[in-house]
Amino acid sequence: MDSPTATLTPAVASTVARTAVRAATASWGGDRRRRRLLVCTAADILCAQGVRVRVVSSPVAWPRGPRLVVANAAGWLDVLALATVVPATPVVDAALVDTPLLRSLARRGGLFVDDGSGAVRAEVTALLRAGVSVATHPGGAAADGEPGRFRARAVAAAVDAQVPVCPVAVRSAEGGSVVEVHLLPALQPGTDARPLAALAEYAVAHVLEAGDPGPARPTPASRNRTVRARPGYGRQRP
Repeated sequence: MDSPTATLTPAVASTVARTAVRAATASWGGDRRRRRLLVCTAADILCAQGVRVRVVSSPVAWPRGPRLVVANAAGWLDVLALATVVPATPVVDAALVDTPLLRSLARRGGLFVDDGSGAVRAEVTALLRAGVSVATHPGGAAADGEPGRFRARAVAAAVDAQVPVCPVAVRSAEGGSVVEVHLLPALQPGTDARPLAALAEYAVAHVLEAGDPGPARPTPASRNRTVRARPGYGRQRP
């Protein structure tokens, strides 16, 4: 399981130190400021690790308004990559918040920690009903390349608040130098969290099982064709 505090290179150590100072001294303020600081922190750590984020958009646009975003996570890199792409209040698995520094960052950054007790459900439901999107990882800290078993209780808040569930598949590519974030079509909440969790898990697993496509290939020069107007095209009618 990766962690921003594991195997600290000088660049990562410097970034984590700045993040700790920011968390300890900054007034996080309102939701917009908290979101901005969270994104900046996530981007700083990813850059220090030499990791780029590649977004693959959903073929169908997500509904407007609050939503529950559900994604797999093998470690903190996946959580941070998702935070830079999807504007939402994160809920992280307790297994990932295993040091005082990470607990401090999570608390001051407005993150919720899912300890398995189910106590977070009411708080997430309240946020969704207030119009705030939430991002969670119902499979917990799963193995790399696997979604984990999506827990029904982790998506139950979407049923309670009657907001859509938006699955996201996060996977490493190009030897770990890229984290791909695949936004998948939204699911309607329905009335039962169990089939909802199963559908979201299946959608994420389908992308993860496809494997790493490898480095993106440049478009051949022969395909960069110039489109020429056909004879008579654009002529004014009498």
